[in-house]
Amino acid sequence: MEMPDTLQPARASWGERLSWCLPLVFVIGVPSVLITRLIFLHYFPSHFVGDSPTISETASRWPSDVFFEWTMALVTLCIIVSWSLNVVRNRRRLTHFSRSGIAVTGPAILFALSTFLGISAGLFLMLVAIYNLHDGHDVHMYGSWAFYITQALAITLDILFVLWLRRRVDTPAQRDGLWSRVLVAVGIFLGSWFFLYMYETKGLAAPDHKYAIQLVYVSSEYFVAAMFLAYPMTAFSEMRRHFREFASVDGQD
Repeated sequence: MEMPDTLQPARASWGERLSWCLPLVFVIGVPSVLITRLIFLHYFPSHFVGDSPTISETASRWPSDVFFEWTMALVTLCIIVSWSLNVVRNRRRLTHFSRSGIAVTGPAILFALSTFLGISAGLFLMLVAIYNLHDGHDVHMYGSWAFYITQALAITLDILFVLWLRRRVDTPAQRDGLWSRVLVAVGIFLGSWFFLYMYETKGLAAPDHKYAIQLVYVSSEYFVAAMFLAYPMTAFSEMRRHFREFASVDGQD
C-alpha cells in the first residue's frame, strides 16, 4: 500500500536525522577505543611496564571488556543504519538513471556488494567485542581478520560506485565526498601495509629497541582502526543533503 503524501516529508526527515549515525561511527568508536585503553591502564598498570598492549588486549579483561562490548554495540548499530541509508539513496539514484535509459546493472551490483560487506563488517566488529582474547581467542582473531577484510572490500567497492556515478553526473568532487573517501582509503592502505610490516618484524628487534618498536606497532594499529571508523563520515554531508532535498521535493508535491 502506498504511503500517504502527508507522511512522505516526515519519512525523509527521519532519514536526514538518522544520517547522523555516519559521523557517530567515528565519534563513538574512536574515543571508546581510547577510553578502553585508559580503563585497562587503571586496573592493569603492570601490562604497560616495558610494553604497550594492543587494542584486543586492552579489551580482554573486566571491566574494560564490558565497556568495549557495549560501545561497539552502539558503533555496530550506527554502521548498519549508515549502510541502510546508503541503500535508500543509491536505489533512488540508480532508478533515476534507469528511467533515463542508462544501464545500471553493474553499479547496482557494486553498491549491493559494498552494502552487504559493510554490514557484515559491523557484525564482525560486534563478534570481536563479544569474544575477547581470553574468553574466545580463536573467534576473536578470526573475527578481527574478517572485520578487516570485509571493511576494506566494502570501502573499495563503494569508492568504485562513486567513481562510476561521477562519470554519469558532472558534479564537483566535494559534493559526493570522493576526495575524502579516497584520502581515508589511502590512509587505510598505507597504514595497513605498515602495520603488517611491523607485525612481521617487531620480533626481530634488539632488546633495547623492543619497547619503542611495540609503541610504533600499536600506534599503527590504532591509526588503521581510526581510519576504518572514519570512512562513513566521508558521506555525511552528501547523505544529509540527499534526504533534505527529498523532503523538500515531497513537501512541494
